[in-house]
Amino acid sequence: MLGLVLGGCSGLGVGALGGVLVAGSDGSLVGGLLGGGERSVAEALPEELPALRAFVAEERGLPWTEEVPVRALDDAEFEVALTDAGDETGAAADEEWPVGLDDPEDGRAETYAALGLTPSATTYRDAWASGDSAVTGFYDTETREVVLRGTGWTPLVAETLVHELVHALDHQHVDLDAPLAADLSPEEVTAHAAVVEGSAERVAWAWFDALDDEQVDAYDLAWDDSWDPGADDGSWEDAVYDPLVDALAQFPYEYGHVAVGAVEEDAGAEGVSALLRDPLTTTEQVLAARPDPSASPGLADAAEVAAPAAPAGAEVLGTGRLGLFVLSLLPRLDVAEDEGYWLEDDVVTFAWAGDAFTTWVDPDDEDRACTAVLVRLDDARGRDDLVEDLGDWVAEAGAVSASLAPVGQTDVELRGCGER
Repeated sequence: MLGLVLGGCSGLGVGALGGVLVAGSDGSLVGGLLGGGERSVAEALPEELPALRAFVAEERGLPWTEEVPVRALDDAEFEVALTDAGDETGAAADEEWPVGLDDPEDGRAETYAALGLTPSATTYRDAWASGDSAVTGFYDTETREVVLRGTGWTPLVAETLVHELVHALDHQHVDLDAPLAADLSPEEVTAHAAVVEGSAERVAWAWFDALDDEQVDAYDLAWDDSWDPGADDGSWEDAVYDPLVDALAQFPYEYGHVAVGAVEEDAGAEGVSALLRDPLTTTEQVLAARPDPSASPGLADAAEVAAPAAPAGAEVLGTGRLGLFVLSLLPRLDVAEDEGYWLEDDVVTFAWAGDAFTTWVDPDDEDRACTAVLVRLDDARGRDDLVEDLGDWVAEAGAVSASLAPVGQTDVELRGCGER
């Protein structure tokens, strides 16, 4: 069985980190502990953990069946624990973790560079390797414990604990490892993560929404402090940032809670548990909850699309599927550096049926990689609309010689070459 390491980046959404809440004896949320860091986690947990456990159980609608150990470690100890539990993608020490859309291997980093989504495959890899510094806590399904980064009780630690306690509670009722035993594609891994992380983020957002103005101020202050390079050893200054890495790594957190929230509103706690047992398989299904909450679980799985052929004799770096989320980022090339790759309006199309890419080393320049992506739409109208909607991508991605052309009645082929 794969040992799933659940957790990740700090913060609710793109915004600030949370003020501390405790639950009163009547189940209500009451303020306190706004001056973060005055107590150690060890000192705070006897009082805070029971309250937060009660809040999580009530909001998730499930009972606890056993105690969950919680320990807090300083940065060095935490890095060791995270490595022991799994590498930065969540891999168990003795198993190969199925990769998600953010993983740079098998030509995926080169594919993104060839589409103009990242400056180069090297930039993408370097930024991806910096990701561990953003992990503030995790829940390990093998040891069934929560591990927190930080020895002082702060709003950051409190918010992280709420999130990780949801994972622990979900795992007491659903085998979160089970879907990972299948041979999943990177997009299926990402969609599964969106359900698992979305369940935790939905409860964390409920926790945040109960804050009063004073607590929100403390929440924002804690977030600002967490990004202060002078507050630690300066490792943030050395980190490589790439907006695409950020967007793909955050996708399960940013969009998963919307899909899970739609299911919870419609089918309650058991509906969420059913979704965890039989998770979504495409980013289209996750994103569909934004305009139409009832659509997300009902969308079909991706169609099988034959990957385009590489030129004869070219070194193939990899094949795979982009998914609707990555496809929807293409029109944002012109604003990504300043605003990031977050979807502010709609996805590029809801007529997406599937896609496949092949990426290879440019036969004329070994420092460049080229890709061809065949996108299948539901019908000819969807094909024509996508060609029109991706016109801005072709214009903005001139550096990678971006092009697209209709293929047959329902397909569109995208091409580009970028720096390795």
